[in-house]
Amino acid sequence: MSETTEPETSPFGETPGNAVHEEHNEDFSLQIVIADDEMAAMASILPQKPNDDLLAPTQLIKILSDCGVEDGIDMKRIDAFCLHACEGKDQRNIVLAATQLPQPGADGWLEVKIRTDNAVHFEEDEKGHLDLYTLNLFTCVDPEQEVAILHPPELGEASSTVTGKILPPLPGKEPKIRLGSGVRVEDGGSHFIAEIAGRVELTENTLSVSEDFIVHGDVDLEVGNINFPGFTKVRGDVLDNFDIRSIKGIEVGGAVGTCHLTTDGDITIGSMAGRDEGVIRCGGDLKANYLNGVYVECMGTVTVINEVRNCIIKSAKSIIVKSGLISGGECIALEGIEIGDAGATAGVVTRLSSGVYFPETDRLQMLKAQQKSITLQNQFINHSLGPLKKQANKDKSTTGANQKRLEILLQRLELLKMMKEKGDKELNNFVFEDHPGNAKINIHKRLREKVIISLGTVTEEIRYEHYGPLSVIADTVNGILHFGDMSALTLNADDMDTDPEPDQQPQEA
Repeated sequence: MSETTEPETSPFGETPGNAVHEEHNEDFSLQIVIADDEMAAMASILPQKPNDDLLAPTQLIKILSDCGVEDGIDMKRIDAFCLHACEGKDQRNIVLAATQLPQPGADGWLEVKIRTDNAVHFEEDEKGHLDLYTLNLFTCVDPEQEVAILHPPELGEASSTVTGKILPPLPGKEPKIRLGSGVRVEDGGSHFIAEIAGRVELTENTLSVSEDFIVHGDVDLEVGNINFPGFTKVRGDVLDNFDIRSIKGIEVGGAVGTCHLTTDGDITIGSMAGRDEGVIRCGGDLKANYLNGVYVECMGTVTVINEVRNCIIKSAKSIIVKSGLISGGECIALEGIEIGDAGATAGVVTRLSSGVYFPETDRLQMLKAQQKSITLQNQFINHSLGPLKKQANKDKSTTGANQKRLEILLQRLELLKMMKEKGDKELNNFVFEDHPGNAKINIHKRLREKVIISLGTVTEEIRYEHYGPLSVIADTVNGILHFGDMSALTLNADDMDTDPEPDQQPQEA
């Protein structure tokens, strides 16, 4: 190789970085450039003519090493560069060594432990049949249940420049999660815990637990049955055969069909036509505009604005239909009944009872019915045992079918015995607790014929119409009903005078 010289002006022109080596001789001009970020080393060469011994790869590697290039050397490119140089080809800014910037690791992410996809999940029964009315659109959580885990971002791999400088690894992106209501974080912000029972929602990167479930339309095949631990509000109707169980309350803006509504809280509905199959079980107050063919158990006050037809309504407080009608069916209340118009046309019986705490009377009736059923079952089994025993003893060569029937009946007898002992014990110890009530019925407009009123120990069927306003209480001394001037339900029947005024006579139609 000829002696190296330095020309006054570089033949390579503008460089894409920092020129760390440049030489010129009779055979070639060579330049080594390291990029400003030191992630690449490039070489340019201008041969004077072809020469097989112009530049060897080992010679080029030494030059790169002397320039501080340590990492990312590409031997294939060096071999090709030297080969083309020996062939007399000009080459400019050929990358001979390169490294990559460190890549970030996996981004952090939120692992939600509860379904929030609102996708339909049908369930099969034991026979493999799908319940098309229960869609399981979401999963509810209980207080202190873990709802999500925040996984931190991971570190990527470290890297280096071509000059050997270490580039530290980069972490992935932090997830942008905001904490909504009903959720708290533990373990340094990595575990999300529900503080209330409800529905988990992840909306716009905000994680929360909501006690409210709002249906903006109807409850139909797109929504399905609702089983929710919070409060459910339906802006539309609830179609036939769709049930709602919502622990903290139910509100329906429209009409309810042949459905079951169950809650520990209050219920407010527009109307309900149950066709003798609709059921309402309410732990709080019930408010409605209209009820028809509905069975109601309510631990609070039942208030109906317009009309109650052919319903069975049981209230642990009061039943109020102040401006409307109760026609047909039965109403039982503890603290009084107040009605605008009571009774039905065409001889349909309407039953009204006040001063009765229905959970206790229902329990007593159930126990008595259960004991009666047990007695009948015992009689039937004992009647069947005699002939069955004779058959089993007579035919010893059978496959044991009679013996098996005997065993089943004897096991059933033993179970019935245990059930009867338990029922007898509860019946013997059954005591009506003290539930202060008001055996009183207020009529604002009219009390029709065929209305049967039970107040305490007095039960009487109305034989002719009475016109209000009036209050009906029991005259327990004479065993008859007393019809007097209306007073508020806040005035207890026990504090009212049942002695008739001298000129007091019932008003006939």
